[in-house]
Amino acid sequence: MYPIMLDMTNKLCVIIGGGKIAYRKVVPLLKAGANIHIVSPEICDEINKLWTEQKVKVFLKEVEKADYEHAFMIIAATNSKEINEQIYKNTTENQLVNIVSDQEMGNFHIPASAVRGRLVISVSTGGASPALAKKIRNDLLDQFDESYEGYLDFLWEVRKKIKNSRLSETEKSNLLLKLAEEKFKDSEKERNRFMTWMQEFLVD
Repeated sequence: MYPIMLDMTNKLCVIIGGGKIAYRKVVPLLKAGANIHIVSPEICDEINKLWTEQKVKVFLKEVEKADYEHAFMIIAATNSKEINEQIYKNTTENQLVNIVSDQEMGNFHIPASAVRGRLVISVSTGGASPALAKKIRNDLLDQFDESYEGYLDFLWEVRKKIKNSRLSETEKSNLLLKLAEEKFKDSEKERNRFMTWMQEFLVD
């Protein structure tokens, strides 16, 4: 497997299935800005709420190839192994496909993930043990607490300033490494001091 972070903004993602498992796939995709279509004869209350709020489109019907033939991403989350397999057979090699009932059948799987602002923690065991992946994710969340949210916002802003400064490439690289030091995570005073120091090197 090749790990990657995808920009899903306005990408068509078709989820086949309307139960709790399908809902769990919908939530992070909504946060990522995907254009979500759900195809299922029945939907759970949580999906119905999202539909009522016009956050997703729902098609109350049995799935057909035309429902997902133009999708960027397809997630088959029905309770029928046969339907899930048929969906996979109808997809093209250029589509991202996740078959919930058989991780080996699709071409990607969804890791155990958590978000702390700009920090995204994802853990995969290659399908060997989703339970262990979740345990490792939770252990990492204990290590990377809420303080990282503000720290990463600072790193985002200061990185743009460094790249737009008059400093040499070597100096820029050294500064970016220095910013990973613990003192910048723990001290807002250190961050402000650094930002003030940076002002004289910025390009007008």
